[in-house]
Amino acid sequence: MRERMLFLSAQNQSAEDLEGEMRTGSILEILLGKFDIDLLTYASTHKDMSTNDGTALTVHYINGCITSWRSMLRPLHILRNFTNRSHAEKDMKSTIMELCRSNNYRHVFISHSLLGNCIDMVRNLLPEASVITDTYRFESGLAVGKEIGKPSSSNPYYKLNEALVRRNKRRLMNKTGVLLATSEWDALSFKSLSFADARKVHVVPHFIKMNEYDAFTEPVAKENSMVLHWNMNTRQGIKAAQNFFKKSYPLIKEQVPDIKCYITGHEVHTDVLTLVKDDVSVIITGPLKPSADYIRRAKAVLVPILEGCEVSRNILESWALKTPVVTSSIVCERLNCEHNRNILLANTSVDVVASVITLLKNPEMATIIADRAHRTLLKDYEVNYVKNKILSLV
Repeated sequence: MRERMLFLSAQNQSAEDLEGEMRTGSILEILLGKFDIDLLTYASTHKDMSTNDGTALTVHYINGCITSWRSMLRPLHILRNFTNRSHAEKDMKSTIMELCRSNNYRHVFISHSLLGNCIDMVRNLLPEASVITDTYRFESGLAVGKEIGKPSSSNPYYKLNEALVRRNKRRLMNKTGVLLATSEWDALSFKSLSFADARKVHVVPHFIKMNEYDAFTEPVAKENSMVLHWNMNTRQGIKAAQNFFKKSYPLIKEQVPDIKCYITGHEVHTDVLTLVKDDVSVIITGPLKPSADYIRRAKAVLVPILEGCEVSRNILESWALKTPVVTSSIVCERLNCEHNRNILLANTSVDVVASVITLLKNPEMATIIADRAHRTLLKDYEVNYVKNKILSLV
């Protein structure tokens, strides 16, 4: 008989957290290979999940008022952390207590969207259980700058925020049994705060399933096109798109007049649509067209690394489809990549123009970069690699 696990999630299908929700759903599917799972989530988040034969997923839907005025009363350091739900503990309390009384769970998984809300309750109800937490996007937007090497602000509120984030990290490490970080960089930021709890921290990177791209793996003739592949409904995503079309794209068209630029994604913000509506070379693929086909045929994919753009998975998708990626250098801290080897790094508008034109005009170099990126993906970011690691930890 398989063991039961309690899986706590608060997926909200928001434009800002699509990548995080996909990660949570993928981890859930992996754990279903070993456990029967009681999934606790909000009623508005239902979506079909494919499971293997012999697995059991029981979904317990919670009705919560996510627009409650209480959600506005958050501490300073989590004001910009959209994944935090300050009311979730109250919404889920009765169901969690009922499930814990009925099942003596030995393992409990808490997704990134509920960190700080439910772990105390679970610890009190199940003191012997092993708690697994996923720290995807743990830090608030105010704290990210310092940790990725940007100059720290002298603003006292910024410094207070940093101190609160460090305190919450230490508390989380002390309460959890296994803490999942998305990169070595993130793992070190936790380990450096507590030597005693450092052994709990393990890297589970973003990952994808290669079988989802089997239909797009046939060789195809590349066309003079590029793809913009990121979330354009966040403030940062909109800004990145506006900067590209104002500063970089006109210069690229001067060098490659017949270029096509595809904007993929489920939705494109109206500010971006207004900016490109008169340019026939810019094509909006729409939500019903699979972005994979456009990426496969393109010679370059642009994915800016900015907080809120949700791009880590998009880079992996491009690698899976053997199309080279242009992005900013901050990605080196989160993915196993190297400039001019399996990716092209561009930190300014001028660099973006030069990198894209290089890929458009030098197909031999583009093929080499794409092949190396594909091998990196299979080695470090494919689901089977991550699956084995996750199951070895629980």
